[in-house]
Amino acid sequence: MFKIIIKNLNLFGYHGVKESEKRDGQNFCFNIKILLNKNSFLNNDNLENTLNYSEVIELLKDINSNQRFNLLETLSQVVANKIIEMSLLIEKVTVKIEKTSPPIKENLESVGVEYILDRKSLESGGEVKLEGSKVNVYMSLGSNVGNRESNLRKAVDLIGRSPNISMLKVSSIYETEPMYIKDQDSFYNIVLNARIDGEISPFEIMGFLKGIEFGFGRKMTKKRYGPRVIDIDLLYYGEMSIESDFLTLPHPGIEERKFVLVPLSEIDPELGIKGKNIKKFIEEANLSEKVDLIKNW
Repeated sequence: MFKIIIKNLNLFGYHGVKESEKRDGQNFCFNIKILLNKNSFLNNDNLENTLNYSEVIELLKDINSNQRFNLLETLSQVVANKIIEMSLLIEKVTVKIEKTSPPIKENLESVGVEYILDRKSLESGGEVKLEGSKVNVYMSLGSNVGNRESNLRKAVDLIGRSPNISMLKVSSIYETEPMYIKDQDSFYNIVLNARIDGEISPFEIMGFLKGIEFGFGRKMTKKRYGPRVIDIDLLYYGEMSIESDFLTLPHPGIEERKFVLVPLSEIDPELGIKGKNIKKFIEEANLSEKVDLIKNW
């Protein structure tokens, strides 16, 4: 087998969650490895029996210049999928993308992601394209800073403005006791159900949601579970299971969070949690946090 290597291709782009990254841009370093199948080069000198790396570079430049992504995870997925679509000769693609001057106050060389896509997993369903289909998703929203109801309504409105998202149901508003850090104001919480264009990956959806959070002025801090003007979690993305540093699906906190389970049971009373009906699960879980109904949405 042969491997096509594109090493340290530096391109200037406008990817990132922070407004400064979208406004000012920054340098990105692309490293690509493309494994060709064993029959791709049969002792001849014809270009059609291999992959033109110049075309791959032009593809990278086109995606980087004409699209903007909140997350490198999403950018790497898009790049890998577009490359593997270029030729049936391609068996596997490895995409590594780094920010060489990240907006982080630490002494480091770069930060980035690496994504591997192989044709076997693609064809067997490991990487599923859902073109033309819709995915059923659930999101949890909470606020305990400022006008809590107004924050929730504004966030739902912003989510609903996306052309890729069709809103189905929004739960009632519940006032909930802080769960992890008690010394803070109580939250207003809701859960919403929506349909999302299947071509949009869960990583891309998370980038969109994080963009909304930052638009509210929320800042990333070392203190988890503290006060926040808006918090948006992706709970379910269809039947998909993901485990990564950035995103885990289904959301790992669902089973212990009464402030999620109660509004979730309202909009989908037939949902199953660990093989049990959600309402029965709540009864047997004996969760102690106060969750009080405030008003219908």
